[in-house]
Amino acid sequence: MNAQEFYEKLNIVFSFKEVSDHSLYTPLPDDWYIALADVRGSTDAIRLGKYKEVNMAGASIIAALNNLYKKEDLLPYLFGGDGSLIALPDRQIEQVKGVLSFCRKAVKDAYGLEMAIGIIQVKELRELGHDVSVARLAMSEFLDQTIFWGTGVTYAEQLIKEEDRLKDVEPIEADFTGLECRWSQVPSDKDEVAAYIIQSFNKNDEASAEIYEQCFEKIEEIYGTEDNFHPLREDDLQMTTNPLLLGVEWKLRTQPPTLSKKLRHIGLMIFQLITGLYLMKFKKKTSATNWGDYKPDLVRHADYKKFGDGLRFVASGTIKQRMEMTDFLEGLFSEGSVVYGVHASFAAMVTCFVRSYQSNHIHFVDGTDGGYAKASQELKSRRAQLEAHIS
Repeated sequence: MNAQEFYEKLNIVFSFKEVSDHSLYTPLPDDWYIALADVRGSTDAIRLGKYKEVNMAGASIIAALNNLYKKEDLLPYLFGGDGSLIALPDRQIEQVKGVLSFCRKAVKDAYGLEMAIGIIQVKELRELGHDVSVARLAMSEFLDQTIFWGTGVTYAEQLIKEEDRLKDVEPIEADFTGLECRWSQVPSDKDEVAAYIIQSFNKNDEASAEIYEQCFEKIEEIYGTEDNFHPLREDDLQMTTNPLLLGVEWKLRTQPPTLSKKLRHIGLMIFQLITGLYLMKFKKKTSATNWGDYKPDLVRHADYKKFGDGLRFVASGTIKQRMEMTDFLEGLFSEGSVVYGVHASFAAMVTCFVRSYQSNHIHFVDGTDGGYAKASQELKSRRAQLEAHIS
C-alpha cells in the first residue's frame, strides 16, 4: 500500500474535541518509518531573536520529504515549532536519509543552528514498547492535517537527540519548494497568544482519553469555541516587506548558495510579493487561483490546534484566561495525571507550506518568541519531576 492509499483510508475527525477518541486512529504499518528533526538549543536561539529561523528549520523536513515523494503526496506529518516528524512508506529510505542530512547542513549554513535528525522504523518502535497511530483532522473541505496517537511520537523525539544514526550519511540536495515565510506577525486581539502542550502521564489509552476530554471541557469553558481563540484573523493578515524577515526564507531556500540561485529566488520573492499584494487586495482571479480565497483559506488552514501524543494548540486570549487554564492544569499535574507547558507571546507568526495557491496550502502557527519550544521545555521539566517522584 502506497502512502496515498493509506492516507485516504484514514478516519477523518471533524471536531478538535474528537481527537481524544483513540479508537479513531489507525496504526502505522510495521514497515513504515518515522523521520524527525529537532533544533538543538532552540531556547537559546529564540532568546537571540531567531524564532522565525527556528520555525523554518523545524518545518524544513516537511517540505523536503513531501517534495521527494512527489507522486505520494499525502504523507502524515506533525509540526512542533522547533521540529517536525513525518511518516514515510518503506521506499527511497536511503535517499530520505541523504535529504535529512542535507536539511541539517542547510539549517546550519543558513542560520547557524544545530539540528538533530533521525529515522526509525515503526516495527522497531513497537519492539521497544511504543506505538504510533494516525487519523485526519479536517481543516476545510479541501485540506486536513494528520494527528498522532501513541508514545512512539515522544520516544522517537527523544531518541534522535540522544543517538545520531545519520552522522556519516552523505547529504542529498533537498527541494524546499513551497516552504515560505512572508507574513507579518499577527498580534493578539486580546492580551496575548499562548502556546500549550498538554500530555497525559497515564500509559492507559482509556484513562488518557478521559483526561483529554476533561481538558477539552475546560478549554471550552475558559476560552470558548475554537473560533473564539483562533490566533489569526483575515483582516489582520499582512504580507511583510521587511527584508530581514524575508531573508529567513531566502537563506534556506537558496541552499547550497550560488549567486544565480540567490538572485533568482530574491527576484521571485519580490515579484510574488508585489503581485500577491495586488491580487489579494482586489480579489482577482487568474487561470489557476481565485486570490479572493487565499486569506480566508489561510485562516481555515492554520495549523494552530493539533494532536501528537498530546494536545498542542495556540490560543489568542487574555492573561486571566491563561491563568485559569494553568491553575486547572497544575491541579492535574499535582495528581500525576498530566505534564504540560505553556508560553505566552504578544503575537502569532506563520510559516507556510504551499503546494498550490488555490486551496492546497497549510500554515504552521506558533508564538513569536518561542511558543511551542518554550512550552516544551516546561513540559519536559514537569515530566522529569513526576518520573523522579515515581522512581
